[in-house]
Amino acid sequence: MMHIDIAKLLDDASVRHPNKLALAAGEQQLTFCELRNMSQRLAATFMSAGLTGERVATLLPNSPELIVCYLACWTAGVTMVPFEYIDAPPEILTGIQDCKPKWLIVHPERLDEVSKMDLSKTSIQKTVHDFSTLLTTPPQTLPPPSPDTLAFILYTSGSTALPKGVTHSHTSASGIIASVLSALNKVDNKTSMVIHDSVSHMGGWIEAFPLLYCGATIILDRDFDVAHYYKQLRKWRPSVTSAHVHQLWEIVQFPQAHREDFASINTVFSGGDEMPIPLQRDFMTLTGLPIQTGWGMTEAIWLTIAREPNLQQRGFLGKPVDKVQLRIVDKAGYDLPKGESGEIWVKGPMVTPGYWNRPEINRAILVDGWLHTGDTGLQDNSGNYWFTGRVKQIIERSSENITPGEIEQALCRHPAVAEAIAFGIPDPKEGQVPIAYICLKPGQAVSEDDLKSFLATQIADFKIPVKVLTIDSMPLLPSGKIDRKTLAQNYDRTASN
Repeated sequence: MMHIDIAKLLDDASVRHPNKLALAAGEQQLTFCELRNMSQRLAATFMSAGLTGERVATLLPNSPELIVCYLACWTAGVTMVPFEYIDAPPEILTGIQDCKPKWLIVHPERLDEVSKMDLSKTSIQKTVHDFSTLLTTPPQTLPPPSPDTLAFILYTSGSTALPKGVTHSHTSASGIIASVLSALNKVDNKTSMVIHDSVSHMGGWIEAFPLLYCGATIILDRDFDVAHYYKQLRKWRPSVTSAHVHQLWEIVQFPQAHREDFASINTVFSGGDEMPIPLQRDFMTLTGLPIQTGWGMTEAIWLTIAREPNLQQRGFLGKPVDKVQLRIVDKAGYDLPKGESGEIWVKGPMVTPGYWNRPEINRAILVDGWLHTGDTGLQDNSGNYWFTGRVKQIIERSSENITPGEIEQALCRHPAVAEAIAFGIPDPKEGQVPIAYICLKPGQAVSEDDLKSFLATQIADFKIPVKVLTIDSMPLLPSGKIDRKTLAQNYDRTASN
């Protein structure tokens, strides 16, 4: 696996292609030379302000300013803390109190909200909303940061607890970029991509920085809108596209969709949650292209890549990416044979050094370099890996263990079902019982009784949910994963009424 110095991420591209378009966002366009110059000026500003070794927080949408902040922090040895642009003031304040950044760089749109936050008792020494004032310091040669310097902290929106700050050093950030490029293996300076995932989140991060390193062009959108997505395809003719599961459903169901819209695309990838087989089929029917699915998490990404979809069984993860080591272990930490499901442990250069200010959690999940992912899976006889569920989501019903994925896969085999999610709820007699939520395909209808009858032909009786509820759409986390916590809370409120 290649080593990438993220403090010099644009050096090669700005020399080889100084006048090539690096990024576009709305009416703004920057060449590689311009982008590097801006980031060097900001890095010099950080250095002169004594911020090396400190943290700088941002509240910025997808924009050139956000990209410049990342690059400048890495050059100056500053740790970037990008808050999601959609974060509410209490969430921002919680993050500030946790990681204690010195500066907060805010988009003018959010300045009124931030001004009403009581930052006087926090670590924030300076709030900046006029980005141009940060670019007045001439570029200068700066000492290289240590490989162990923290590059950034991303706060995860956990489904069961308060967000935790996932740290990545210059070394692990380099490992992430290298693993993504190894997985995609078609990215070069002729590549272009429209990015609608937030670059303040790992989903957008792994799209922006591997491409910029290769001299590719990125087009930044603030968020996903399916009609705008198609307009961007037709305008920019990108070679790479990416979308989460719920976005892909919108893409295939868009009334004005045509195969010609995807004529320039050679790579489609997705992550965040399991890929429903009907969605793979519908997307391939529309575009003629397979969806490559990468498996990973904010703590370590990418770990596996499935370049060719498995259209027979859900949960296919494919093969490990270069330099990734995987183990399937039982509850005692012993390796399991092929075909048996257990927790997936991973080791590799892209693994987080740990959570910010969470030493007890770090000791529990990072042991001898092995990250305990909390995901469960198995390896088949061909060396492929399969996702089977999550350790904390196992449903224990009358001493029987049920993996939610078993129920979800069975429900998705019904011709009317587009998406399904299952989880356990407390039960006084059985400990836990499963319930499920589903979304139907357009124009489809099916009763709960019919679904349960169908499930009786697919899974054992004790795995059949006591309730199957139909909703229009699934609530989502910023990662694109279904928010089980919200669904469970909604069910609790419904059941108590």
